Amino acid sequence: MSAIFGVIRTDGAPVSEREIGRMANTLAHRGPDGRHIAVHDGVGMGHCLLRVNREDWYEAQPIRDGGVTLVADMRLDNREVLADELGIADARLCDMPDSAILLAAYRRWGDACAEHLLGDFTFAIWDSGTRRLLLGRDHMGQRGVYYYHGEGLFVFATEVKALWAVEGVPRRLSEKMIGRRLLFPVDHEPGATLYAGVAMLPGGMTLSLNSDGSVLTRRYWEPHPGVEHLGRDDAYYLETYRAILTEAVACRVRRLARQPALLFSGGFDSGGIAALAGPIVAAQGRRIVAVCSALEAGERRAVRDARAAVEAFRPYPYLEISYYVRGNDTIFSDLEGSFSATDDSAGTAYVRRGLYRLAAESGARLVLDGMGGDYTVNVRAGAMLGRMLLRCRLGAFVSEARARRRATGRSWPRIWREDVMPALMPLKLSAAIQSLRRRGQPFWRMRPINAEFAGSLFAQGVIDPSRLRMARSVHDRWHQRWLSLLRKAAAMVPVQSTLAAIEGLDFSRPYHDRRIVEFGLAIPERLQFREGLERYLARHALADILPHRLLISGPGNDAEDPDSFRMACECAPSALAEARTLDHAGRVSRYVDFEKLAAMIVDPKEERMADHRALQIAMRTVALARFIAWFDKANR
Repeated sequence: MSAIFGVIRTDGAPVSEREIGRMANTLAHRGPDGRHIAVHDGVGMGHCLLRVNREDWYEAQPIRDGGVTLVADMRLDNREVLADELGIADARLCDMPDSAILLAAYRRWGDACAEHLLGDFTFAIWDSGTRRLLLGRDHMGQRGVYYYHGEGLFVFATEVKALWAVEGVPRRLSEKMIGRRLLFPVDHEPGATLYAGVAMLPGGMTLSLNSDGSVLTRRYWEPHPGVEHLGRDDAYYLETYRAILTEAVACRVRRLARQPALLFSGGFDSGGIAALAGPIVAAQGRRIVAVCSALEAGERRAVRDARAAVEAFRPYPYLEISYYVRGNDTIFSDLEGSFSATDDSAGTAYVRRGLYRLAAESGARLVLDGMGGDYTVNVRAGAMLGRMLLRCRLGAFVSEARARRRATGRSWPRIWREDVMPALMPLKLSAAIQSLRRRGQPFWRMRPINAEFAGSLFAQGVIDPSRLRMARSVHDRWHQRWLSLLRKAAAMVPVQSTLAAIEGLDFSRPYHDRRIVEFGLAIPERLQFREGLERYLARHALADILPHRLLISGPGNDAEDPDSFRMACECAPSALAEARTLDHAGRVSRYVDFEKLAAMIVDPKEERMADHRALQIAMRTVALARFIAWFDKANR
């Protein structure tokens, strides 16, 4: 991914080339093909260039034209439509970079220009005539931009570390966000980051900085069902599923300068991307580099491994399959390097780091990710048989229950327990049952958080202790759950794109395409579960291009990190001991309860999924503890 950055001083103080140059230097890994800055009139802006698509060879940012200065990190998918609306001739369009089209869109529509864009983007536009800055982020937040707004000062950048290159930007952790990392509240706080005073512009929003230093944010889009997709017949949804997914994938690969990479599990989400992108990439004389996380061949663990599903795609000529096997890697491998690179405790995703390395070694500059299908067009609906009973669809219930048994081989008691009962149970009753199992103990006490710190968060109203994530849903289900996941995804800090950028990769999720989201939210329930299985549309719309093994596969997903349990068991005790040694003057134990952490990693059993969850939480918490200690040391 490329990068954008800038400083605007509204107090009359000058902006120096030196501070803008420092910002550029911190983002050098995002600019292998050039770094350029423009400083004038109390404003400094810059751009780091990573060429991914053909049009990127024409990029020459920052653009300065008639009092407007523009920087953007973007891939426009509707270039031709915009050109037609803006009166740009085909001959001119063919060698026109996306940023120049954005400039024309801004001149036509002003602050509303983001509403006309389709693709992944962040941009900043300074208009010297009005002395206003416009900052924008794409619909689902596939690319990110951080900002700091202080007295007479506004700073923005693709990564938070670049903000700290500017004097006056605070560098301190947010206790509220530390608490959220420890407690896992259901409700997301759009724009919040790990750092006090530093915000992330949520997806689907623009921000305007006015001449008086005031800031106004505006939402131009949010996840919703597309009205054109509502109330259609089954044939429409089957045809449109394939058409929209094909176009969302094609937009990302048809203009590439190199072969793409794909995070691949052989499931419906990544498998659909591979099957649709393959012929396009093959026509370019290339292959898709499919990077997969798996166990060693022949090895078995308690969770599902993706190797068998991936191997079903082996005959596909346009796929070049490459496996990442954990070996000695752990979540704590090169821990401080991960913290420094991502400025986040979540940057310790060692499997993703390994996959991105494989992708980069292949020469790719784009890596695609299938995440998002589960809550857009390939939803894992959950308990849809019970949902049919609730809606009094008795005939459908009987036929689908029989189909479920045939398709999965599940016993009738298991079908009742897993596919029916969860839907019939009110969410409040589910919460009450879980509370009884905890013997009335508040759920937050199951988390390894310092009780006094947790109490202070509750007293301040920062976190609602009744709305924390649990193993079983007690808050939202079905459509409301998918909508909630989409809203969170659009507002999240883009850790994965930052990890990919470390390896010189652009990163994109086709299932987070605006068109996919609007279509997915319009799909009727009758097509989310049919013939006893989820993902009916994928099984039928892509039946001619997916492997038979996948088309008849049962419910569930393969684990991206199938060796995580053994990894955690191997390193948890020593990692916890190391974290304890870093607790100088109670700086870490102010937040983390080390005794609870120790109890969570005692004698775990691989066959118990609850122990898998406990170990996962423990590892994340130890990583957070280490991050707090590392950040304190780096700040000194």
